Amino acid sequence: MVPFPRNEDFIGKSHIASWFKAYRKQRIAAGKSEHTGHLRLALCGLGGIGKTQDVLNFIYEYENKRPVFWIHAGSVTQFEADCQKLGSLAKIPGHDDTEKNLGLIVKQWLEGPQSGDWILVLDNADNMLDFYPIAPKSTASKESDTVSIAHDGIAKFIPRGSKGTIIVTTRDREVARNLANQNVIIKPELHPEQAIELFYRHCPNAEDTADDTSTALQRLLKELQYLPLAIVQVAAYLDLNRSISTSKYLEMFESKKESQKLKRLLSKPHHNIWRDNSENAETILTTFSISFRQLQEQSKLADSFLRFMACIDRKAIPRDLLFQIHMDDVEDELLISEALDKLVNFSILQHAKVDFGCGKGYEIHSLVHLAMQTYLESGEMDTTLNKASTVLANTLPDSKYENWAEWRVYLPHAMELLANLKEDSEASADLCMKAGYHLSEALGQYSESLILYARARKLYAVLFGEENTKTLEAMHSIGYTFRHAGRLKESQELQEKVLEARGRTLGEEHPDTLRSMHHLAMTYRLLGGRLKEVQELEEKVLEVRRRTLGEEHPDTLSSMHNLAITYERRGGRLKEVQELKEKVLEVRRRTLGEEHPDTLTSMNNLAITYETQGGRLREVLELKEKVLEVRRRTLGEEHPDTLTSMNNLAITYETQGGRLKEVQELQEKVLEVRRRTLGEEHPDTLTSMHNLAITYEKQGGRLKEVQELKEKVLEVRRRTLGEEHPDTLGSMQNLAFTYRELGGRLKEVQELEEKVLEVRMRTLGEEHPDTLTSMHNLAITYRLLGGRLKEVQELEEKVLEVRRRTLGEEHPDTLRSMHHLAMTYRLLGGRLKEVQELEEKVLEVRRRTLGEEHPDTLGIMNNLAITYKTQGGRLKEVQELEEKVLEVRRRTLGEEHPDTLSSMHNLAFTCRELGGRLKEVQELQEKVLEVWRRTLGEEHPDTLSSMHNLAFTYRELGGRLKEVQELQEKVLEVWRRTLGEEHPDTLSSMHNLAITYRQLGGRLKEVQELEEKVRSARCG
Repeated sequence: MVPFPRNEDFIGKSHIASWFKAYRKQRIAAGKSEHTGHLRLALCGLGGIGKTQDVLNFIYEYENKRPVFWIHAGSVTQFEADCQKLGSLAKIPGHDDTEKNLGLIVKQWLEGPQSGDWILVLDNADNMLDFYPIAPKSTASKESDTVSIAHDGIAKFIPRGSKGTIIVTTRDREVARNLANQNVIIKPELHPEQAIELFYRHCPNAEDTADDTSTALQRLLKELQYLPLAIVQVAAYLDLNRSISTSKYLEMFESKKESQKLKRLLSKPHHNIWRDNSENAETILTTFSISFRQLQEQSKLADSFLRFMACIDRKAIPRDLLFQIHMDDVEDELLISEALDKLVNFSILQHAKVDFGCGKGYEIHSLVHLAMQTYLESGEMDTTLNKASTVLANTLPDSKYENWAEWRVYLPHAMELLANLKEDSEASADLCMKAGYHLSEALGQYSESLILYARARKLYAVLFGEENTKTLEAMHSIGYTFRHAGRLKESQELQEKVLEARGRTLGEEHPDTLRSMHHLAMTYRLLGGRLKEVQELEEKVLEVRRRTLGEEHPDTLSSMHNLAITYERRGGRLKEVQELKEKVLEVRRRTLGEEHPDTLTSMNNLAITYETQGGRLREVLELKEKVLEVRRRTLGEEHPDTLTSMNNLAITYETQGGRLKEVQELQEKVLEVRRRTLGEEHPDTLTSMHNLAITYEKQGGRLKEVQELKEKVLEVRRRTLGEEHPDTLGSMQNLAFTYRELGGRLKEVQELEEKVLEVRMRTLGEEHPDTLTSMHNLAITYRLLGGRLKEVQELEEKVLEVRRRTLGEEHPDTLRSMHHLAMTYRLLGGRLKEVQELEEKVLEVRRRTLGEEHPDTLGIMNNLAITYKTQGGRLKEVQELEEKVLEVRRRTLGEEHPDTLSSMHNLAFTCRELGGRLKEVQELQEKVLEVWRRTLGEEHPDTLSSMHNLAFTYRELGGRLKEVQELQEKVLEVWRRTLGEEHPDTLSSMHNLAITYRQLGGRLKEVQELEEKVRSARCG
């Protein structure tokens, strides 16, 4: 009595057969009989996973000697009908007596001797209530003709006794456990190879379709989660609709936009001769709907959980979130746990781990998720979505770092729910705000964040009006996200509007109004040219917060920090900046503790100030190393703040010099982690590429890698941010600098810098700090190109005039402009007096504001020495300045710092000009060359310059012309290869080598060729 033919398409081995084989082997090994008497076994698994086919394979393959009775147990009606068939087929006495209970008659016959040793299959025994009714109405104390299957449950009519084998197929593990005790097999999914074989058996022509690649098929089968019924249904559809390829079907499966089309496709009936006739046109979606209906009958709580989960992402569903759904109306946690276990027992949910809370969560089969969305009617789905949005909005935490683990789990659920909502509510708008904040602040996904903020703003305005606090908060969020995205003008306009409305409706000193002032000040600072207004806003915010919140409130401390940054940007108030930052750090250390994230941020900020001031490099190093150590220990090696600390420490190592190897290792580590965790094109990853490129640049000899990194950064920023985004313009400027260093590409440098300047003038204005920086950079390029010194002068005079007016006479940027204008005047000639006055002014201010030993002070001493040297007659002063610079750099930076080596080089030249100190010159130059060879490499530009200088000294000392030749040939070979044949440095090397060949004698032809190349290149 088997209702289905043998399934020739069955893939793999029967798990039932494997179980029986192992069971018998175990009994024999224990010295027991192979025959066990009465035995029960249940095969449990998701609908469509192939339970029935597994039993069929076992029956036809292994058990064709025993009588088999097959009863459909999907409902009481089906069970009764098949009992009738069995009674008729076996001619059981009394089977046709309508007054008697047929189920009981069949049970007693199977338990009796007449039936022999049989196999009874109870197929689709899915509904617990059909087997074990909650409150059976029969009060019979023993088996009699008065019992009823419908009232007493199917389980009461399943034979027991001492013989026979019962095999149960069910979707419900609880049913399986009740009917078969421990003998329960969980039917696993197909292996990928088996899934492919099954697909091709039902769609043999797929192999002949041009765009049906194995990759697309593997991905499609994975999306179907290797469920046999789904594979057969999809394969049969594709076999009948050959214009639709596997790849196209996969696209529909992966695209949320195609979900309705996919539901229609999966709802198309597939006729299956190996399934019950009543389900002969079954689809994968209707298969699951049976389970859904049974759940509704058995557990309203489990049904409500399933409806909620249909609205959110199917993966990593936190157990804690599900508990939030019914905590108000269901206080018994045990009932909630039982309902969730019910879903697991039905194989609808699978256990999964999440990264927070109790660590427990769930995952839904992708097709079950889709089927549930289909099963819920439109109105039901909308109601469920609205309820789910309220639950999520109330459950989601603030987007602080300590909550990021939760957000990694919750964000996909929030985004899935928001994507499915047809109509927004206040709860969904609240959800948009929370998700938008996390996308912006934690992930840097500004475009996605802006979409959610705009959605919330629109609904808040409709519900509450344009100037409601929620509407204004949404506008505020859009404004500061515009700032993050580089849309500064839009940010300014929106934030000014919010500030005006909050000031008018809430009052000047309301916390929200102060927050608007704070953010608008930050936008003004980025726009440039309005630092006076920025300072006024921040001073106002600080004054109110000090008065209303107190000196040590976290918001007051934040205001101090922001005001310190503004003072730092405006220049000339470094003492106040330091005092504010030291105050913030002192309070945070005392109130929050040494290792609190805010305390560590303050340490880092104070270190940057010390670094800017110079002369406190040891304290800077200690602060940054402390921050990195704590973050590594408390946050982990790969936390974003830890990576930022690594980067900051690398900058300090770079500033101090002599530790370029450590700098490189830190930056390579940061880049590796960011590439892996954030992706190749994340803004932080691009910043790391940029930083590493600068380090390679300083090390020398790796200019090609530097160029490739910077070109990559620029390409991504152009594509993702746009041609005129501030970061894109910054990348253009950085790449221009590298092209300038490489030589021979000054035309490209000019084009890049002119582009950057044009955009900044148009978008930021003539006097924005970034615009002025662009003018400064372009002036340097014009100077290098030659013949445009008048334009250089005009640009630098313009930059200096604006900086003097907006920043003040003594601001570091103003002083830098004086320095560069002095260099241009020196090149123009005839204005050495002005050059001297500018440089002496810069030196005087830096000595007073930064101190005698600050790196910038030492730098201007060096430049002034060059000016005195150019004027002539002041070589003694030149020597004193250069010896002072060298002494301080040796002491503060170390013997091998690049700046120290540069000072040795300059002093060596002065000693040569003073005469009679050639031995000292030689020693200095040999020391410089030895260190640069070891630290920078043989082919670094600075190393090559040192070789060139030392060769010149050897020539002057006499008797070492062979060494002179070797040094000059090495320099020429490298510059020819790296800079090109016609680069100025290459031509200079040719000229010097020609002189050496002439002095050595016997190589006149080579001398002639070298001089001709130099002459031709310079004349051409």
